[in-house]
Amino acid sequence: MKDTASGGLAGTVYTHIKARILTGQARPGQVIAAHQIAQEMNVSRTPAHDALKRLVAEGYLVAQPRIGYTVTPINLDEVRDLFQIRIRLECLAAELAAAAFTPEHAAAFAAANKNAMAEVKRLAKRPSDDPEVVETMGGLHRSFHQMIAEISGNRRLVAMIGALQDEMQRFWALMPGYLSQSYVFFNDPEHQEMYDAIAAKDADRARASVVRHLRANLRTLFDALLPEDPPAGEPIIPPWGATLDARGATADVDAT
Repeated sequence: MKDTASGGLAGTVYTHIKARILTGQARPGQVIAAHQIAQEMNVSRTPAHDALKRLVAEGYLVAQPRIGYTVTPINLDEVRDLFQIRIRLECLAAELAAAAFTPEHAAAFAAANKNAMAEVKRLAKRPSDDPEVVETMGGLHRSFHQMIAEISGNRRLVAMIGALQDEMQRFWALMPGYLSQSYVFFNDPEHQEMYDAIAAKDADRARASVVRHLRANLRTLFDALLPEDPPAGEPIIPPWGATLDARGATADVDAT
């Protein structure tokens, strides 16, 4: 990759590193050095540093003096905060989508579901923690929620929900098999429930189904992140404000 347009190269490097974080290839606490990224992607250090600084600003990396950059640890407060916001935004999206739903939207969902099942079949023999499986299944799950947001007709809402899904993706990707290939689009009973309520133009039922779905997701995430048999002296339920590494071990963090 020739360093002829550092701005464009920085964007390419940014996309590459962010994808590694979101798919769990770069784990919480893992060191990412600008010189290694520059060498790996055949660019100078300038676009590498620019990309890493952008990821710091977005909260995906932490700058570490004399070390470089590390992937941001998982913080239970952050998980809780993201879900609180996401539930409210996606409830609004479902309510608006229920009011706006048309036969054209139904056809679009049918086509998207058919494509999703084709992808499930294509990747069926791959291990669940294969990077392509994680990225593809995560993308399909995201697509379902984004389609609902787009039907709402509110562009800001679509962008906000998409950004929150990006942030959540890195948490889910830490767990091999977190998105079973049996649970995408309409193969997920909770997705089907959400869709049925929206298609029936029942805003109250749509809102309730979103709440159930996202609360179930939060329970699943915590069950996977928190070890069943914590080490001696480790609280079974870590306090808010604790961080988790890739193994599920916890450490207190400074509240400031």
